[in-house]
Amino acid sequence: MVDTAIFQDRTAVYYTLGCKLNFSETSSIGTTLKAAGIRTARKGEKADIVVVNTCSVTEVADKKCRQAIHRLTREHPGAFVVVTGCYAQTAGEELKAMPD
Repeated sequence: MVDTAIFQDRTAVYYTLGCKLNFSETSSIGTTLKAAGIRTARKGEKADIVVVNTCSVTEVADKKCRQAIHRLTREHPGAFVVVTGCYAQTAGEELKAMPD
């Protein structure tokens, strides 16, 4: 059994780029976090967790991913940021080197 007490009163935001599969995966991540006691942050509310599901089909998609990550880390300072999806797989070292 997993102790989910640390997740109580925590909030998350979700941002998805790309295909229908990414949207489905983000939905599954949200369902899992909700079951652990994490609720979706309301508009304008600072989140404790930021989930960005990325795409890497083109250079434009990569740029949109980087922009989204930068924007979300500014909007939710101190949040635990999770980057998943194609861009995370192809640019892992670049993501690790990001200052935010």
